[in-house]
Amino acid sequence: VILFFVDAFGWHFFERYAEKYEFLKTMLNAGVVSKMTSQFPSTTAAQTTCIHTGLNVGQSGVYEWHYYEPLVDDIISPLLFSYARDRFERNTLKQSSVPAEAFYPRHTFYQTLKTKGVVSYVFQHQAYTPSTFSEAVFRGASVVPFRSITDALTVLAETVVAQKAPPYYYFLYFDRIDSACHFYGPNSQEFEKEVEGFLTLVDQLFYKKLHGKVKDTLLIMTADHGQVAVDPKTTIYLNKQATGIESFLQTNRQGRLLVPAGSARDMFLYIKEEYIDEALMYLQKHLAGRAEVYKTADLMAQHFFGLQEPSPEFLSRVGNVVILPYENETVWWYEEGRFVMRFLGHHGGLTTGEVEIPLLLLTI
Repeated sequence: VILFFVDAFGWHFFERYAEKYEFLKTMLNAGVVSKMTSQFPSTTAAQTTCIHTGLNVGQSGVYEWHYYEPLVDDIISPLLFSYARDRFERNTLKQSSVPAEAFYPRHTFYQTLKTKGVVSYVFQHQAYTPSTFSEAVFRGASVVPFRSITDALTVLAETVVAQKAPPYYYFLYFDRIDSACHFYGPNSQEFEKEVEGFLTLVDQLFYKKLHGKVKDTLLIMTADHGQVAVDPKTTIYLNKQATGIESFLQTNRQGRLLVPAGSARDMFLYIKEEYIDEALMYLQKHLAGRAEVYKTADLMAQHFFGLQEPSPEFLSRVGNVVILPYENETVWWYEEGRFVMRFLGHHGGLTTGEVEIPLLLLTI
């Protein structure tokens, strides 16, 4: 089994390009094409943790790019293993006395496969492989950091052809489509270029190299989420445009407000318990026509985070109120040099463009 996990290549992008690129035409004509939904929140942190551990969002507790971590009494960025205020600096959580394994699930999908006699390989870009996060969730797999997608597909094709037994599972993660969508928007030439480059290389360097040369091999392609267009000029910053919210917010032991959590498409708030109803009304009034506001408990009751009871880790980390902006809208928190919404494409919320993803299956 070979799985291509293509960050942000949502269903509406598949529909846009399905008749344009040879690889997707092959999927349509010779494979199985299905539409399914991502989990909520429709964010990379939640979905990558799931695909490497087999745990849904409510079980893993790794639910967004930023969230409150009681182990260090602060807002963190779990994939970076850093405090959120450190922006894109990695591993600043190593300053704490808490061991890295305490922040992530203890068991991986690859360890489970190993007990069944399946050998696993994970291909991921060398810019963040290895990382503290990858060392936790890749346990049980052989890890292959790559410099370019050309290198990755070439090595992967050679490896698949060379290895006949025992059963193998190959996982490849590609992030460039997501990055282009964030920085340039889903209708940009830059985005189009990344999609074209990836799908063309998959066809030429991988599919055509393997077709007819291997037996009993299934190729799967899916995504963690989609993306929708957003405009940073219209972002609502709560601490600028709804300043009264600060009096409702919880603080940590140092007196620092517990903000921001989630993303600008699914902002989670840690409201003082006695003010939840009042804060809900306040936010619904200030965000009318731009976003919906819910108690997280109501979403849990409707199984938004999975069918099982949420884990203690999830419950200790998740905010008790969530803001879900309408299409093209964003709600966030502003701090100069730390928190600002600059993206032209984003995800995390519950619109179809964010949550609908393709599941493409093809026997090679």
